[in-house]
Amino acid sequence: MSDDELRRAIRVLRERADTARHENRTGDAEQIEETIRQYQEEMAERL
Repeated sequence: MSDDELRRAIRVLRERADTARHENRTGDAEQIEETIRQYQEEMAERL
């Protein structure tokens, strides 16, 4: 995935995690946030 694709994916996933939390789907939100962390780690490794 390119840097731009990772940034875009993180942005979309944050929105989805926020929606899941708003809808009281805590488990889904936590899974999404874990994916976000993995993507952020990948971005950090590229720097």
